[in-house]
Formats: sequence, C-alpha cells, structure tokens
Amino acid sequence: MLFENFLNKSNVPNPKPDGPRQLWLVCSPGDPDAQELTLDKIKSDELCEPPVSMSDMLAALATQKPTVSEADLLAQKKFTQEFGQEGS
Repeated sequence: MLFENFLNKSNVPNPKPDGPRQLWLVCSPGDPDAQELTLDKIKSDELCEPPVSMSDMLAALATQKPTVSEADLLAQKKFTQEFGQEGS
C-alpha cells in the first residue's frame, strides 16, 4: 500500500476540538471509497496518523542495515586516541 497515493476520507473523530471533524486515513487502493491523493493535497491537521506499535518498530529495525562499518569505528577510535575527543 502506498501511503502517499491512496487515502480515504473517513468519519474518524478528531481528538482536537478546534480541528476538522473528518480526517484522512490510509486505505487500500482496492477500497471502493478510496481517493488517490498525494500528501501535499492534504492539510497537516486533516491527516489521521496511523498508530505505531512496538512490534511495528521492532519489525522496521529488523530490516535495517548498519550505517557505520567496523572500519569506520576503528578509524574513529584511532582518531580519538591521536587527537582526543574534540580534535586538536
């Protein structure tokens, strides 16, 4: 499901009393009420952010690759030994 392309206007209660009564929700492109939109067409206070659980976060972290290699860490350690934490 492409979050940026398929949203469905739904009667979800808005917790903010001064905000819009209806919020946009992510839905399947196969939903008969789906309207294809991009996020730049929706005001930020009209978007209902989906809840994120701890299992969602753990699943995302499980697919991430390290951004720093062992060689990078060794180079940083050598630099710190030579010049200190703040450099020279």
